[in-house]
Amino acid sequence: MMIGEAPAMAIFGAAYAAVIGLCVGSFLNVVAHRLPRGESVVGPRSRCPGCGGRIAGRDNLPILSFVLLGGHCRMCGASIPRRYPAVEAASGLLWLMSWLVFGPTVDGLAAAIFSSLLLVLAVIDAAHFLLPDGLTYLTLGLGLATSFGVTWTTPPGSALGAAAGAAVLLLLIGGWYLLRGVRGMGLGDVKMLAGVGAFLGLHGMLLTLFLACLFGALVGLALLAGGRLSWGSRLPFGVFLSIGAVISLFFGPRLVAAYASLL
Repeated sequence: MMIGEAPAMAIFGAAYAAVIGLCVGSFLNVVAHRLPRGESVVGPRSRCPGCGGRIAGRDNLPILSFVLLGGHCRMCGASIPRRYPAVEAASGLLWLMSWLVFGPTVDGLAAAIFSSLLLVLAVIDAAHFLLPDGLTYLTLGLGLATSFGVTWTTPPGSALGAAAGAAVLLLLIGGWYLLRGVRGMGLGDVKMLAGVGAFLGLHGMLLTLFLACLFGALVGLALLAGGRLSWGSRLPFGVFLSIGAVISLFFGPRLVAAYASLL
């Protein structure tokens, strides 16, 4: 092997992972737009929400087309939501992180797929307060399946994480209902946390739940202080579960080790 070949291959691999992630992000935008509306995510081809015109391939390049078009539809001039390039960029970053942390391994592919599912769930929940069964069950099923190949959990650990994730949220929902007479969150959150447990195992699920509650509380308090939220308002908990799960996936062992060193 020539000197410099290994670094060059590493850079190429990282760039390739990021580009694939950008393309996946473009598809995630389709899923996030169509799935809550009960539409097919495989057909027809992408169309402008404003005029209904079919979007040409040259105008469907992740991020680049948004920049070249100035954030507007070529046909009718309607504004393209900034969410679209943001999701594409986030997906590219998550796939890049999967490569950098786990490399070209089963772990890396599983991490990329898992993070993509977390991203689209967060986007849908933020917009619609909805976590579609099709995505939560897919997360659960893939988590159980990949447990046979990844190194961070085992099939028994995956099953235990899924069961515990569902059980702990069901207990929280039941307890909150007994105390306040209202349901604090939906069953979609229960299914999503079960899927997180299936992918990350028991310890990863618990860290995810802790981080989600922490971030949710901080954001909720900040919005209350700013007058943008009332005590009766809802927050899309799936967004915080996604953030917590991504952190647990990429940095969980380091966080646990850092916490253990303080004890």
